Amino acid sequence: MSQILIIYLMPEVNWMKILESQQDEFIIKLKERMPAFTRSKYDFDEAIHLYSLVDLDDIDLAYKLNWFCQELTYKYYGGYSNYFPDEFMNYKIGKIGEESVKQYLYKLISDVDYELYEWGDDGADFYLTNNKSVNLQVKTTCFSRILEENVDYEYEEDEYFFVLEQDYVNLEHDECQKILDGVKWKISEKEQNKNQICIFVLLLNQVVGDRMPNYVDIKEIDKEVVSYINHPVYDFDCNGIYSSILCGFKPTDLLKPNTDIYLKDLFYIGGLKGYLKHFT
Repeated sequence: MSQILIIYLMPEVNWMKILESQQDEFIIKLKERMPAFTRSKYDFDEAIHLYSLVDLDDIDLAYKLNWFCQELTYKYYGGYSNYFPDEFMNYKIGKIGEESVKQYLYKLISDVDYELYEWGDDGADFYLTNNKSVNLQVKTTCFSRILEENVDYEYEEDEYFFVLEQDYVNLEHDECQKILDGVKWKISEKEQNKNQICIFVLLLNQVVGDRMPNYVDIKEIDKEVVSYINHPVYDFDCNGIYSSILCGFKPTDLLKPNTDIYLKDLFYIGGLKGYLKHFT
C-alpha cells in the first residue's frame, strides 16, 4: 500500500506582519491604559513604555528650542512685531518630537539640529551615525489642539485658565478610543523622497498656541501669568514638561505622500532599532 504524504504549509510570516501585529496590540493597550494627564510619570506598563518627557524647565534646552522656533517664525511669517502663536507652536511641536526621538535612539542618530539654513533643512531631521546616507524624518501631532482663532478671551483671566484646564482630555474616558482612532499625520512628497524612515510621535499635552503653562495648577494661577497675551512671542517663554508617545514608524517607500496616516498604518516602534541595523 502506497503511503500518502500530506504536507501542511504554514502561512508565510515576515517581519512586516510581525510588526503590524505588535502595533495592533500596542493600540489596544494604549486605548485601555493611557491615564489622565498628570505631571508625574505616566503609569504605563512594559507593553507601553515608549514615551518620552522633554523637560523645557531645562534652561539651556528651552532657550535653544524657543530661539530656533522664534527665528523660523520671523523668517517665514514676517518678523517679531507680528505675533503668530500657532505658527510658532507648530515649529515647537516639531522640535519636541525630535527631542523625544533623540532620547529613544540616542547615539544611533545625529543630534537634534538647531542650525538655521538659508533654504531650509532639505526635509530630513536625522541621519544614522553609522551611515549618513540614511535619513530619518519625525512627524509629530497633538492629542488635543486649540488654535488661536478659537480661543475665547472674554473670560476673566482665572476663568480662562480654568476652562483650558478643563479641556484637557481625560485619557481614561471611553471617548479616548475614538480620539486615538482619529490621530493622524502626513508626510510630503519631498520628505518621502529625502528620507528612508519616518517616525511618528504623539504629543500628549494640550496645545493652545504658546499661551499657557503645561499641567496648569488652578490654585497657583497668578493673573500676571497671562499679561503677555498681546506681547510678541519672544517676550514670553512658555516652558514646562512635554510628554509624548512614540507611536510607530514606517519605511517611507511604504507610505503614500499627502494622505492621512493613522496609528493602525504604522509598524510597532519597538522594532525600529532592529530595523535600523539593516542599514549599518
